[in-house]
Amino acid sequence: MATPTRRKRVAKPPEERRRDIMDAAEALFARKGIADTKIEEITALAEVSKGTFYLYFKTKDEAAAALWERYMDNFAGVGEEILGDTGVPLDARLVNVLESLCRFALDHADLHRVLYDGAGAQEVHAATNERLIGMIAASARGGVESGEIACKRPDMMARALFHGFCGAVTDAITGFASISNDEVIIAAGEMTRAVFGLPEPSSP
Repeated sequence: MATPTRRKRVAKPPEERRRDIMDAAEALFARKGIADTKIEEITALAEVSKGTFYLYFKTKDEAAAALWERYMDNFAGVGEEILGDTGVPLDARLVNVLESLCRFALDHADLHRVLYDGAGAQEVHAATNERLIGMIAASARGGVESGEIACKRPDMMARALFHGFCGAVTDAITGFASISNDEVIIAAGEMTRAVFGLPEPSSP
């Protein structure tokens, strides 16, 4: 009679194991919320022991805070990648960055909604916003200096654009206002062109 084979636990580097736990927590938090998710569910999905969870996080809230930081880093990364691609014309980068940041938040609406009010989330959120506003403003100032765009107050316009559409995205995510995701993204591009005096995209 054959002896049943026991599944061998795979040894993973600590950072990979931590990522597995965070990925499992992200999936469950987005679907069920933090309060209704049990640590046992996270560890089962991540295929780790409960003791392993506590090696990385003291509580679910600590895991949620780490997820929010990762989420906001990824959010900022979207802006950095687009604005840093100097092979693309500046007008296209400025339009694309606002559209893409809106799209990223809307595509992760369930996670955003669950994590937004966590302990320390506002500080991380504010710091990331300032980072992105600074990048957008710097690109706009460069465009003014090179004559590629026409805008008298690039720093203030970058801030107003960013916060205006962050507010619209928040309204859409929370359901505070009945706004379609496509409408937010399209309007972000249209407003960016208007504010910075950018040409309309050419017809195909």
